[in-house]
Amino acid sequence: MSNNPINIFLIDDEFPKIPEFTASSIYDVAINSENLYHLAITQTWKGLQPLQQLIKDIVTSQASKDNHIKLTGYTKPTQCLNDIESGFKPDVLIYDWEYGMPNPTESQGWLLDILSNTDAFVFIYSKVRDELPPFLNKKIFDEYAHRFQLFLKGSSTHSIFSSEEFILQFILGKVSDSGKLKIQGFDVEFTSNYYLKKASDILYLERILGKMYLLEEFKKLQFSLNEDTIENLLNDSKGYLYFSEEKGLLISPDEKTLVEKLKPLKELSYSFVAKHYSIYKLEEALEKGTAII
Repeated sequence: MSNNPINIFLIDDEFPKIPEFTASSIYDVAINSENLYHLAITQTWKGLQPLQQLIKDIVTSQASKDNHIKLTGYTKPTQCLNDIESGFKPDVLIYDWEYGMPNPTESQGWLLDILSNTDAFVFIYSKVRDELPPFLNKKIFDEYAHRFQLFLKGSSTHSIFSSEEFILQFILGKVSDSGKLKIQGFDVEFTSNYYLKKASDILYLERILGKMYLLEEFKKLQFSLNEDTIENLLNDSKGYLYFSEEKGLLISPDEKTLVEKLKPLKELSYSFVAKHYSIYKLEEALEKGTAII
């Protein structure tokens, strides 16, 4: 690991405003982690409690205490861009889109400037998530599509991770391959293992087993994720794929026509597929119906 900390930039215009910070012009420049944490533990965040908690979790993480993470806040994208121009650049950037809505020309331009002048991964973090794809699916963003992801603020509807939990795991995963995860408010011990290399790989496990099943099983496992518990999860699910040795093809049982056409086939358990061909291939076969190995 480099001795240099991972730089996390957070751009949002809704940080609570307090008189002493305003008088000291703290909101007019980069806001350091100490001041962000002060706001997070002393103020009411009026509908932004998930962001408030994300700041607390980043600043109080062991990685931050060990100076492996440096969090910096900005109330305006232009402040951030000024720092980038001067050579202070982020590794991960959390970008509040709401600037200039409903006409997001400026917000779109600032995002493009950030992407083109850094190598950062950008989380576009917005209350109006579902309105944004038309603006982000433009050709000008094509070359950067692998470097940004869109999240709804405060959302935990569609995934085992809330938006903020996923962002936190992504950040911590850049520093360490083990530690405590936050999943639906619970602490889960995670160690990089044969099946899952980084915390965000749990999303593959979620797509394979389903959100509710996985949450229930986590409770039985006393919220510990390692090689043994993951193998047990896969075995207990009783899931399986078919395998065509001749075609080198993993096939979902849902692909009934193909299964009939290629018989006889081997039946392989989820844990066997994950162990011998990877959890990514298992998820691919279930998602697409087949996976070549």
